[in-house]
This record gives sequence, structure tokens and C-alpha cells, in this order.
Amino acid sequence: MKSRPHSDTAPRTVDDYLRQLRAALAGAPPALIQDALGDAEDYLREEVALDAYKPESEIIARVTRSFGRPEEVAAEYRAVEARFERRAHLNLPPRRGFFSIALDPRAYGGLLYALIALPVGIFYFVWVTVGLSLSAVFSILVVGVPFTLLFIASVRIFALLEGRIVELLLGQRMPRRLPSEEPIRGLWPRVRAMLVDRRTWSTMFYMVLQFPLGIAYFVIAVVGLALSLALVAAPVAETITGRDHVRFGDAGLDAFSHTPLGVVLMMITGFLLFFVVLHLLRLLTKLHAHYAEATLVKI
Repeated sequence: MKSRPHSDTAPRTVDDYLRQLRAALAGAPPALIQDALGDAEDYLREEVALDAYKPESEIIARVTRSFGRPEEVAAEYRAVEARFERRAHLNLPPRRGFFSIALDPRAYGGLLYALIALPVGIFYFVWVTVGLSLSAVFSILVVGVPFTLLFIASVRIFALLEGRIVELLLGQRMPRRLPSEEPIRGLWPRVRAMLVDRRTWSTMFYMVLQFPLGIAYFVIAVVGLALSLALVAAPVAETITGRDHVRFGDAGLDAFSHTPLGVVLMMITGFLLFFVVLHLLRLLTKLHAHYAEATLVKI
């Protein structure tokens, strides 16, 4: 790996270090940048807090010597990420061909995501709507501020869990830790900072929208797979049981479906429909993964 050029100016503050680290990570996945910045910020601010009596520039210079320059830290994050991607098979090459989708693990990951999206979406929708309603009601009471703080914190935890599901099933790099928070004293100032944070509202928007999206994904998966299975299995079941399992509502079509040619065409249609559903769900969940990254990742 080709090393990146060192910055001419050594960082003197936490913000300087983070700014240089962000620049050194340019082009990396946004979630990786968010994780790296969060790790560095937590570590640097902890070191500054431990030696609060010393100048910040002196502490940052010492930490840079032990922790590494921003360019060195960025290179290490890139190397670790590359090793993880190879082990986890996150960047699988796309398979070409209509039927090769059956060999794509991400296709089945997308299918599983589509099946769980509805119950998860219902939970997210209820959690956000009830949480916002109770936060508004409790805002006139003493418990309003801590309740709102806990609610927003829970939303961010669910966003982290959702990101882990998206990365596991859909292969999109998502944050692997909660974002770093600037230390703020007092409950109300902390709640106010969370309320003006764009990430809070984009996360709740994602959770609410997951309900209608979950309905669409679930219906496509269940209806498509059920119809495909029915078209393939019905002629076989009819042969075994001797009973009529296929009715299209049209006398001519019903009669044709019981002819040898009709049976073959029906089974071929069901077989092809299975691959069409896999391709459609793979496309939809791939788009959803990019939407999740754009909504849940903040750098």
C-alpha cells in the first residue's frame, strides 16, 4: 500500500488531529471514517481530561508520538478494514448471468432482510411515535428532560443495531460503534444538543419510513415466493393426490393447465419466477443499503 504524504503541520488540538485524520481517510467508506473519528476523539479527549492542567498542544504532541500521526492511524484503519473485508467476504464480486443469482449469498441475505423488515419496521414505527408523543407530554413535567434524553439515546442504539443487520445481510459497511459525543454538562443542554443534531432526526425518519418499506419488501418476498412455489409444486401435488390444485378462473386456461404442455409451462414459469424475485429483492435491498448508509452515517 502506498503511504500517504504527511501533513506539514503537526496537530496542536483535538480538532486539528480529527481534521487531519478525516483528510487522510478521504475516499474510505463513510462508516469507517465515522468509526475512526469516534475512536480517536474519545481517546484524545480522555487524555486531555486526564492532564487538564497541561496545555492541550503539549498533550496532543505526546499522544501523537504514542498513538500515531493522523496519516499513520488512517493507514492502519485502512489495512485493518481490508483484512476484515477479506475474512467477512463483504466485497463479493457481482455474479453475472440470470441464474447465477442462486449462488450469490447477498441474494439470500436480501431475502432474509425483506422477510424481517416488516416486524422490525412495525417495532421502529411504534417506538418512535410513542417515544415522541410521550416526550411531548412529559416536557411540562420534571421527568420530561431525562425521558427525552433516554428516548433519543435508545433511537441511536437501535440505529447501531440496524446498521449491524444491514452490514451482515446486505454487505454495506455500517458503523460498528456509537458516534462520539462531545462532553456536555447538564441534562437540558445535552438534550438540546441532541435535538439540534441532524443525526437524531434522520435516524427517526429512517425508523418511521422502515414501516412502509417493510410492508413492500415483505409482500414482494412472500407473494413472489409463494406464487413461484405454487406454480412448481401444484402439478406435482395434483399428480400425487389426484385432486385439482390449480384453478385460474377461466375454463380454457384451466383445461390447458392440465395438459402435459400446460404443466411443463407452469412449472417453468414458477421456476423462472423464483429467480426474478431473487433479482428484484437483491436490487431493492442493495438500494436500501445505500439509503441506510446515507441516512444513518454522519461524518
